[in-house]
Amino acid sequence: MDIEATIDSKIRPRLIEALGRQDTNALLTKATLAYVSTDGSEAQRVEAFIDALRTDERVISAWSEEILATHIQEWVGLLKPDGASHEAESASARILDGRAMAEEARSEVVADVAAFEETYGTVPTIAVVRAGDDPASVSYAKMIKRSFENAGMRFRLRTLPGTARQQEIIDLIYSLNADSKVSGIMVQEPLPKGIDDIAIKSAIAPEKDADGVNPINAGRLAQAAPVGRSSGVKDYLVPATPLGGLEILKRANIQMDGARAVVVGRSNIVGRPMAFLLMQHHATVSMCHSHTDPLGDVTRQADILCVAVGVAELIKAHMVKPGAVVIDFGFNKKDGKWVGDVDFDEVKKVAGAITPVPGGTGSMTNVMLMSNVLRAARRRMEARDM
Repeated sequence: MDIEATIDSKIRPRLIEALGRQDTNALLTKATLAYVSTDGSEAQRVEAFIDALRTDERVISAWSEEILATHIQEWVGLLKPDGASHEAESASARILDGRAMAEEARSEVVADVAAFEETYGTVPTIAVVRAGDDPASVSYAKMIKRSFENAGMRFRLRTLPGTARQQEIIDLIYSLNADSKVSGIMVQEPLPKGIDDIAIKSAIAPEKDADGVNPINAGRLAQAAPVGRSSGVKDYLVPATPLGGLEILKRANIQMDGARAVVVGRSNIVGRPMAFLLMQHHATVSMCHSHTDPLGDVTRQADILCVAVGVAELIKAHMVKPGAVVIDFGFNKKDGKWVGDVDFDEVKKVAGAITPVPGGTGSMTNVMLMSNVLRAARRRMEARDM
């Protein structure tokens, strides 16, 4: 394998997009030195190269933990010596590559943004609100900024101190609601202690609610008619994470109409909206939670199993119907590595198709956020022209 060619064609462009050319060249020089100076097997030299990338502060600050883990997983697969075990090859299940699907969806968003600009002479803009300086939130905001700007969209960050009062945050949101140049609004969590998150979410104008968290959008989703029927409710926006799960099912050509679906997890941002989306597509849906006992008796009935509980490797092979499609929304750290809510190594031997972690549903979330903002901007322009 020509490692230099692989680095130049697969790794370098991704780093340049995140860090710029100068920092990328410096980083790859450092990583290459680690590779050539390591005594041992080829696998050990590749590990030294990857570690030099993984631990660099520029990389850590450029990507969220989930995105970084996804890239590292891909690069390890590209650089591993011939003859090394290939996870996807040994799996009986079809691996639903969320990252590849996200790249495809992103290219469609970029084309749609260009068409929007040509039609209206402007581009969609997201405003991100943050109170405090939580490191994960800071990193995620940087990633959103890069993603939107690389897609031809605009990004605004409005920050308040961690001591901000609830009304200060609400007043800032109201000002963004009134700003005609802002297409979508997202409020980052965690919020400062003592802040009522429902009050904050309710302050976002439903038509600008980029991540579908306003209770009005949640209600409209719950009341929306199945696909193919007249909805009877106003336009609404859906949380990006479950919308990404639905997008994976669609792009993988998974049959939802008539399928038995089980959703494990009843949160307002993933589990519940995912259940409503599946019902919209004519699946028969059961919802499980911490009081479902025994859980496996229900999950084994699922043709489509969606899991979003935040418990590492909760779902084991004996809890999955042979041939089922498994969508894993989990992202947990266990024994120094990132894993999902599904025991991937076990379940892939039973399932018919499965999303990996990392590289599954998380890869699609940010693209769906961009899609929501574009949708909001288009609706606003269409309403203006009526």
